[in-house]
Amino acid sequence: MVVQQVNNLPFEHLVTDTLNGKTGGWHGELIERALKSYAETGWPGKKTESWKYTSLNKLASSSFSLTKDFSAVVPEDMVMPLACPRLVLVNGVLNRKLSNIEQLNGDLSLTSLVDIKDHQKSYFDDLFQKEGAKEGLPLTYLNTGILSDAVLLDVAEGSKCAMPLHIISIGSGNGITFAPRLIVNVGEGAKVDIIESHVGCSNSIYFSNAVTQIYLSDKSKVGHYKLQNDSRESSHIGLTKAVINEAASYDNFTMSVGGKLSRNEVRAHLKGSGVECCINGAYLGSSDQHIDNTTFIEHRAEGSSSREVFKGVLDDTARGVFQGKILVHREAQKTDGYQMNRAMLLSDKAEIDSKPELEIYADDVRCSHGATVGELEDDLIFYLCARGIDRESARRMLIGAYISDAIDEVKNIDVRASIQNVAENWLKQNLYEK
Repeated sequence: MVVQQVNNLPFEHLVTDTLNGKTGGWHGELIERALKSYAETGWPGKKTESWKYTSLNKLASSSFSLTKDFSAVVPEDMVMPLACPRLVLVNGVLNRKLSNIEQLNGDLSLTSLVDIKDHQKSYFDDLFQKEGAKEGLPLTYLNTGILSDAVLLDVAEGSKCAMPLHIISIGSGNGITFAPRLIVNVGEGAKVDIIESHVGCSNSIYFSNAVTQIYLSDKSKVGHYKLQNDSRESSHIGLTKAVINEAASYDNFTMSVGGKLSRNEVRAHLKGSGVECCINGAYLGSSDQHIDNTTFIEHRAEGSSSREVFKGVLDDTARGVFQGKILVHREAQKTDGYQMNRAMLLSDKAEIDSKPELEIYADDVRCSHGATVGELEDDLIFYLCARGIDRESARRMLIGAYISDAIDEVKNIDVRASIQNVAENWLKQNLYEK
């Protein structure tokens, strides 16, 4: 990997300021390690392979600071509309007044950074280890370096959480950066649905650098659904790492509609046999939005399956990026992997970069990948118009159906309906009312 060489790394002074505010101890040592790893990895440049389609130059040259203001009001019109328990973070810090923690099931326990236990500290070590993709995670090291708080959830062995848990991360303020961190450990045979809504208060301009770590024990089932709907002029860089053990099931879906610059990266490590892993998503972009979806699925054991379906609609000068890699190790025989990215361009100035990739070392596998790019087909519009539907209504029907096809991949029916609601509202506000 080629790393952009710089004398002063962007945001490095914020890590140093955070370190100076600590009096030593475990957290101070963690920040020191993060700063060292960040310096060794460097800031992603145009020669960094996994960032070649997403430039961070403007972000690097912007002036951001840390904040001590952790108060806000939940922007209800921007979060995923669900009636369930909530944990709310404001500028990366847990806000207990906005959360309804008392509704949490007794089989699910919550710990914040200030109360972290010794056995939980190892979760922070995990992201310092070498990744199978052989590339560092510079923005993750930055997240660790400026970490103000973290939410750690433990789901007890065998528990069945009847209601989803909604994590809402709010950005509030101008010229600030913050680092939400969510860690979920799911016990053997447990079942839980986790929803993340990343949103911003009106007119706020910020840089959200989020990390989520999920650990699935044997035979556990996790639905993990994320809405990225940050304020329009803000930036969102998010990493999700899922470690999936024997016979576990992981259903992931990311809906990207907000922010000027966003990147949602999902890395799934299938360590056990009999694993079912779905990493799907939809993205909607207009104006000059830049939306990056990057995935990495690593098969390490025999007889597991993975499925990826991403669909996007891009208008105006919006740009989409999809990078998806499936890595099958030699011992992962009988792997079944599928990957597809489809994009619909509504403007001749919109752009999509797709890079599907397979790296296979086993010889008894069934893996496929592909990517398609198209526009609204005149034949379909003509077909609907011939049946008495006006052209604009026909256009809306086709676009809506196109995105709904991706949203149908979500296994949780209530969450699926909520994501569909978000998509319909975005289409109405950004495309239909033009």
